[in-house]
Amino acid sequence: MTPHDLAQRLVQARRQHRLIDAPPPDSLPPDAATAYAIQQAVLAGLEQSTGAWKIGAKAPGAAASGAPIPASLVHESPARIAHGGFFRVLLELEIAFRFSEAIEPRREAYARDEVLARVGAVLPAIEIVDSRFSEWPDIAPLAQLADAQNNGALATGQPVAYAGFARVFDFVSPELELTFNGVSLVPEATGNPAGDPRELLVWFVNHCAAMGITIEPEWTITTGSYVGAHRVERAGTVYGRIDGLGEVEVDLT
Repeated sequence: MTPHDLAQRLVQARRQHRLIDAPPPDSLPPDAATAYAIQQAVLAGLEQSTGAWKIGAKAPGAAASGAPIPASLVHESPARIAHGGFFRVLLELEIAFRFSEAIEPRREAYARDEVLARVGAVLPAIEIVDSRFSEWPDIAPLAQLADAQNNGALATGQPVAYAGFARVFDFVSPELELTFNGVSLVPEATGNPAGDPRELLVWFVNHCAAMGITIEPEWTITTGSYVGAHRVERAGTVYGRIDGLGEVEVDLT
């Protein structure tokens, strides 16, 4: 199986809503660069534009990764999304960002101060995690990366201007709430594995620059869950709130 083959299989899995088998070990993407190329090939095969990105890291300072989210899978709160449109539904509560202007690729790396100076808005988000592979979660990391890093959809709350807000908001351990049909999904310990999610934006900008991708100001960049991932097996109402930032709601029908 070639990277082109895997991209085509992922496109068909989405179009036909049919799970596919994971690639055998000798047919996995050989590296992250190939997996990122497959992500872009899947978008092209679906004839979709980018509406958002998901990025994250497993620990502060650890290697980051990310994936584009098709525009058709990005919803404004209150959102109404069919539960049956996914193979499985896992819920995450996240903080997302938008830039105030387009950021063009360039040879020189963007510095942290340059990136944060271009942040225009921050907003609450609920990500629905899903996978096109039947064996998930027992899937090689590079295959998951090729499959949009397991993204199913994204719902966003109202944006808040970043300037000023950033000086008073606790990005590491905010007070928050996530419920499904009124039952809390918040674990005893909360927090983004990457620490302050703004640090991921520096990686993201330079990742896009290396790929020759212009970052558009309307894109939402979501940065990892503060509550882990919680699987729900039926329709219902998902409500998320991050104190000082706002609310986001999804009606899974």
